[in-house]
Amino acid sequence: MHSKLEAMMGKFGEYLHDNPLKVLLILVLLLALPISHVSQIKMDTSTEGFMHPEDPVLITYNKFRDQFGRDERIVLAIKSDHIFSMEFLKTLRDLHEEIEAKVPYLDEITSLYNVRNTRGEGDRLITDDLLEPFPKSKEDLVRIKKEALASHFYRDLLLSSDGTMTTVILETDAYSHQGEENVSIESDFNEGFAQEDGIAHDSKVFLTDEENRKLLDVLYRIVKKYKSQGLEIYIAGSPSVNNALKSQMKADIQKFTRITFIIITLFLFVMFRRISAVIYPLIVIILSLLATVGMMAWTGVAFKLPTQIVPSLLLAVSVGATVHILSIFFDRYNNTANKRDAISYALGHSGLPIAMTSVTTAIGIGSFSGSEVAPISDLGIFASFGVMISLLLTLTLLPVLLTLTRLKPKANKSTPKLDELMTILALFPIHYYRNIIIGAVILTVAALFSASKIELSHNPLYWFKEGNVHRTSTEVIDRKMHGSVTIEAVIETGLENGWHDPQRLEQLNQMSKRMQNYVDAYTHIGKVVSLATIVKETNRALHENDERFYTIPEDADLLSQELLLFENSGSDDLEDVVDSQFSKARITIKLPWTDAVKAVQVLEYVKKEIKDTFPEETIEITGMIPLLINTFANAVHSSVTSYMIAFVLITLMMILILGSIPLGLLSMIPNLIPIISGLLLMYLFKIPLDLFTLLIGSIAIGLAVDDTIHFLHNFRRYYHETGDRVKAIQMTFLTTGKAMVITTVVLSLGFYAYMMADMISVQNFGLLTGTVIVFALLSDLLLAPALMIIVKRGWIK
Repeated sequence: MHSKLEAMMGKFGEYLHDNPLKVLLILVLLLALPISHVSQIKMDTSTEGFMHPEDPVLITYNKFRDQFGRDERIVLAIKSDHIFSMEFLKTLRDLHEEIEAKVPYLDEITSLYNVRNTRGEGDRLITDDLLEPFPKSKEDLVRIKKEALASHFYRDLLLSSDGTMTTVILETDAYSHQGEENVSIESDFNEGFAQEDGIAHDSKVFLTDEENRKLLDVLYRIVKKYKSQGLEIYIAGSPSVNNALKSQMKADIQKFTRITFIIITLFLFVMFRRISAVIYPLIVIILSLLATVGMMAWTGVAFKLPTQIVPSLLLAVSVGATVHILSIFFDRYNNTANKRDAISYALGHSGLPIAMTSVTTAIGIGSFSGSEVAPISDLGIFASFGVMISLLLTLTLLPVLLTLTRLKPKANKSTPKLDELMTILALFPIHYYRNIIIGAVILTVAALFSASKIELSHNPLYWFKEGNVHRTSTEVIDRKMHGSVTIEAVIETGLENGWHDPQRLEQLNQMSKRMQNYVDAYTHIGKVVSLATIVKETNRALHENDERFYTIPEDADLLSQELLLFENSGSDDLEDVVDSQFSKARITIKLPWTDAVKAVQVLEYVKKEIKDTFPEETIEITGMIPLLINTFANAVHSSVTSYMIAFVLITLMMILILGSIPLGLLSMIPNLIPIISGLLLMYLFKIPLDLFTLLIGSIAIGLAVDDTIHFLHNFRRYYHETGDRVKAIQMTFLTTGKAMVITTVVLSLGFYAYMMADMISVQNFGLLTGTVIVFALLSDLLLAPALMIIVKRGWIK
């Protein structure tokens, strides 16, 4: 079967040589459509972008946003020892008004300048702004300071406990303004949702990543101006962090691509000393990249954080296949000066193993396609698509370009140093095969032991380096204001005016107090805001501002009257915490930005506390923390499934390729050892298992198996020619072994380029993947031949 397939590949090479223009036209027609969409590619770093549209967690989150608006706030924190001075308050007013006037897509902006100040004057309820009218005297400043520091609502939301930091909170529009002439922004709870099969489908477009970027660009310019005047300002919040990740991702992609292109160009020129041998592989690589990115754009899939590795992955994978074809072609052509024969020989000799390695690589990466995490699923689909496009172009376009190019034969230059090195290396598995196998077993045991001690992590904030302005700002605000992200809960009573019930509100009030005392080993709850907060402020104001009445009224009629008075006072703050029917109440639980893995405990506490307090009500939990936890949990579950799928499918492929079940199973050992060794490396370097390092297993097994296929394919050929395992190993080292060393250098350097990234998680990914590829080479040059020494003769068919 192998001989027939190799003969067919040789005949295909002759056809390509005889019909280059026809083949070129077909390729142009095939690639034109996806490549034409490249300019439409978008980037998305939003947290919800990690979930599929049908994910129940995302559906719940979108329902929440439709009712209460976007929960992701931008927090500007200003540090000063003189917050209640005339000069500072004027500066705060100017900053507030400039942001309000110039920053687009803002739904609401809140600061000490305009925050609700609920108080009573006689039998009147007044809910004007804290700085209305603006202070004019020292007496005014003293009064404002006293009121602000005494406020339960302001504390840890707009003002730190020690009065040395104040915040400006920006709430952005929930919905996009793209084509807004056709989109109504009026909403009630179910508007914009069509029911189909019991699932809510959002027909509106939420604020886009691009609109978020424009908003932040204007905000950063304003903040920069005030910083230059001596104001100490920090910016936090997931919109700001996600935008920074997006900017860093774009910069890193450009950096990776440039570095990898330079590596490949230098490598190809040094190896072949021909301009055509440099340009043609780059054409194959570029077209593969453009077709893949174009296909993503055509199908409406955006670049997200995990999919940023697609370009460098395709660069690294594509160069190996083109090098195998070029090296065989030029060796033959330099001896025969017959281009048709050289193309036919190159495809007949290397076409089949190249096709097999591309398929196994695509299987390894494609195993992610079923992931519950949207960008990881996209990676599986489009990276494997790119690998197959690269295979198509390597086996068609590359021979066609060689056919159409005038080439002169050159004398083959021997590489005695590399030959000498490979000859020496071949002796190790021949003479020390027992030591190698024992060493592999010891390494495996040590790595598996270390794997149990690897830390799990999903914390996008800590993808930034220490000292990064976004990381530092968030840490400062979390430390001073006790939180910058939230867990959001919606409690549905199912009753109109269900939250006019004093007993139910008191339960909410007591639950909020308990929550605010929560502390665990990793995080704490900094503040809880709900309808109870407004009711207590109103009740106190209507009792001559007496702090003793900062409570929930016991009388239902009094409670209803107070809520009606608040509604008629001119404040629209009730819309933030309850629906128009007083059936649903929102509870906002503020806490510091916490690693998703370490936030599971606090989320479970919140769920249990609410459920225990309101056992009869319908409860929905959403917000930034639950989204992060859901993303990582899905990533872990999907990765385990992907590893199993990749292992089973690649094992079947190896059995098919090698024509032997025992040999196919045995061949998987050299492929698994590098991945297991990667776990040991993670333990030694204290690298956590996060969203990026989770990808390494399936990607590495897809790449590592390439060398195994090339080695064993040629080992079988030489073994059948000589009938001697030792000679077969030596001949394989001197032919395929050299190509494996050269391509591994390029592949590993391509991934080591990721270590130039500014994001720590991407650096770790590059270090681990590049090292695992090196381990894979050592495994195939040492362990694979050592296993061939001990296998039964009947297994090598």
